[in-house]
Amino acid sequence: MAMASEAIVGDLTAFEQAVRTQSRPLYSLARSILGDRQEAEDAVQETMELAWRSWRSLRDPQRRTAWLRQICVRRCLRVKRRLFGLLPLSEHDRDPRPSPTADPDLDRAFYRLSRHQRAVIRLHYHDGYSLDECASLMGCRPGTARSHLARALASFRQELSHDE
Repeated sequence: MAMASEAIVGDLTAFEQAVRTQSRPLYSLARSILGDRQEAEDAVQETMELAWRSWRSLRDPQRRTAWLRQICVRRCLRVKRRLFGLLPLSEHDRDPRPSPTADPDLDRAFYRLSRHQRAVIRLHYHDGYSLDECASLMGCRPGTARSHLARALASFRQELSHDE
């Protein structure tokens, strides 16, 4: 009985540490995918709730950060799919978005991308994941992640060439 109690305390301590160290990076990731402050906060909270439910089942504790990121990305993609029909029609109705760059034209182009395209751009270029790792985090095949990236870059080129 005492060993079970010690294991639970150890799990709780490790989980609290993960919440302290990973909440901010997960929020930043969620906000860049969702584009909405409140939805990003909810996504991080749901990520942590889902993680706690399966915390003890993770085989490799060294992979907890990647595992949390994967849960968060997938949660954001599901949320974005659900919210798609609820998005406001007017640009003035939207929450202010964080600026991934100092270039307003690039920011506008970024937020016109699909949720999957924004996710792969963020994961690959900002967070440094390989495209195979992006695919794993997003729950898709590597070829699909490559397609999302290629379409996003083509969209950037087209959008930015119109502004010149």
